[in-house]
Amino acid sequence: MAQQLSNGRSHMAEILSKISDSIRDIGEAIALPAEAYTSDEFFDFERAAIFSRSWLFLCHESEVAALGQALRVTVLGEPLLVTRGENGAIRVLSAVCQHRGYILGEENVTPRHIRCPYHYWTYSLDGRLVGAPSMVPEWELKQLKRNIRLPELRAETWHGLVFANFDLAAEPLAPSLRRLDEVIRTHHIQDMATAKTVGFERLPYNWKNMLENALEEYHTTYVHRGYHDNAPAHLVEHGVYERGDGAVYRHAGLIIKGGEDVPGRPTFPVIDGLRDRDRGYMIFLAIPPTLFAAVYPHGVKTFRVLPLSASEIEMRISLLFPPATIAAADFESKFERQLSLIELLDGPDIASNTRVFQGMQSRFAPRGPLGPQEATLPQLYQWLLYWCGDAIADTSEPSAQRP
Repeated sequence: MAQQLSNGRSHMAEILSKISDSIRDIGEAIALPAEAYTSDEFFDFERAAIFSRSWLFLCHESEVAALGQALRVTVLGEPLLVTRGENGAIRVLSAVCQHRGYILGEENVTPRHIRCPYHYWTYSLDGRLVGAPSMVPEWELKQLKRNIRLPELRAETWHGLVFANFDLAAEPLAPSLRRLDEVIRTHHIQDMATAKTVGFERLPYNWKNMLENALEEYHTTYVHRGYHDNAPAHLVEHGVYERGDGAVYRHAGLIIKGGEDVPGRPTFPVIDGLRDRDRGYMIFLAIPPTLFAAVYPHGVKTFRVLPLSASEIEMRISLLFPPATIAAADFESKFERQLSLIELLDGPDIASNTRVFQGMQSRFAPRGPLGPQEATLPQLYQWLLYWCGDAIADTSEPSAQRP
């Protein structure tokens, strides 16, 4: 990593100086420079500075609820397996068989082991090699077991959300989310189940375009006119962000509280045990770089954002509800109406982000002033600068494998 971060160091420092210039009080804050979105060189720098060192959201733990259940995720070209082992622990392992490099999939995982179908090399659910047929006498299994296992990433589950980190020396995630922990603790996200996931491949914009759009409320009045009226921009309260925090968030006040009928929307039961004050809010949060979530009084909608390049991302939306809500007799009919909102709400956001990224490639790309309804954006820029600036300052080789 030292060589990667040192190459073009002065150019990266110049871009970071421009990012720093964006971070001001509202009334003076401005947008990021265009090259922070469009530059392949800056994206390569982000791979090393951010995605190789920070905590990356992968899934909700209900997606690997059963022993031997697994989920395949590819992060910047690195195929990974999220597994649940015999002791209930969730692990994140490389999906690359350590014999000849065959990419393992969910279908290769059972409640007892992970088996590569190429030569039947077999691993335990914690990644240890336990079988390698037809290798004796040249290679004793005992010797292979001592030296070979599936590489494992750091993993941490926070309120049921599974994160992984390529850096084995990384600081734990939870302490950086202490503010957000208090905000969402009575939503009991860890007790929810995933009702549906919807994937979007090769969306033509930068990962920061998605997080910026999702975090600010300015566009909701116009892009989502008629669909966002119950959470108007003027009722938003912005969360506090300080250097080192792992999340940016805002409260969106509701005119009609959770559990009450909203015209044109399905009405789901409020989360059991939710504080009364939280019935009056939606919470929009990002745990950069790969998670955005909308937290409702009745459930959660997560967005997993994985960059493919400076100009493309893949996005996966998951809808989570308490198990009792999913088990209700009228859930399916209500849920079908809920799914239709993905096209009505997220479709216009995808179109907006596409147009914005196209604009960033223009010779006339702006660094426009940020208004009071975009106050979360300088907070996101602070998070970005925290990770990128730290990488410029410290070019030592981290202790783990890199994507």
